[in-house]
Amino acid sequence: MMMDALTLDQFHVFVAVVEAGSFSEAGRRLNRAQSAITYAIQKLEEQVETELFDRTVYRPTLSPSGLALLPQARRILDDVGRFRIQAREIKRGLETGLHLSLGALVPVGLLAPAFAAFADAYPSVRLRIGIQPFSLDVRDGAGSREPADIHVVFGMLLPDTMVKRAIGAITLIDVAAPSHPLAALAGPLGAETLRDHLQIVLTEGTKAPADQEIGVAAANTWRVTDLAAKHALLLAGIGWGRLPDALVADDLAAGRLVHLPTEDWNDNGALRRITLVAAYRRDEPLGPAGRWLLARLGGGEDAQPPVS
Repeated sequence: MMMDALTLDQFHVFVAVVEAGSFSEAGRRLNRAQSAITYAIQKLEEQVETELFDRTVYRPTLSPSGLALLPQARRILDDVGRFRIQAREIKRGLETGLHLSLGALVPVGLLAPAFAAFADAYPSVRLRIGIQPFSLDVRDGAGSREPADIHVVFGMLLPDTMVKRAIGAITLIDVAAPSHPLAALAGPLGAETLRDHLQIVLTEGTKAPADQEIGVAAANTWRVTDLAAKHALLLAGIGWGRLPDALVADDLAAGRLVHLPTEDWNDNGALRRITLVAAYRRDEPLGPAGRWLLARLGGGEDAQPPVS
């Protein structure tokens, strides 16, 4: 087929003629004879089986076909240019993609500005974001159920095999629907009061060991592995539970949920304000794009020493 003989040089000459305004000027810019420019355009026209320029006028003017095909020619040249740049960056060690693992309670809105900046800075690096059913599943030091370059999780149970950088904190509050019995009680609500009411708990698919349960006070619990499911059950008034304040701010303002005035209970390690960290394995150091994103997640323009 004639189309199989198309070359990048022909597209380059085609665009050069359009931008230069004449065959002779395009030849000067490309350091070629005008006859070589004319020949390249003629061969391109033969192969696409249509005239690209109207030669009945003094200066070459794009034909209707040329007007239609010019954007495609420019796009091909741009794509090839980006291909060459990415190939050079990969040769220098740039990652082709990054995988982030986010804990279920991590507010994605907190990370969105860093992700937007990353898209601008590294448009060729693919970003894959996985949401884990529970935010403490990096306990074994090997990461979550599937490997990830960067984990954004709660920092209290991360092992020393992970290098971590503090990137913010979230505040957890206890909430229930206005129709729930706890909503009618005056505070502060202690652990003994809470123990008698069903608690909705975000957890792994199987029950976590008792010494690793966070924020569980009730004797009777329902376990869910999805944050949206927990939220829906609380809105339905089925139980009470602990959620990030940013997640339930609109519900509190609209009266769909109420903030329970609970006391802190410390015998099972419950926390109110939890530090978020971005972490990676010590034996799997990040590449240039990963280091850049890690610094941005921490609020900085450049890489900074990680927290120990």
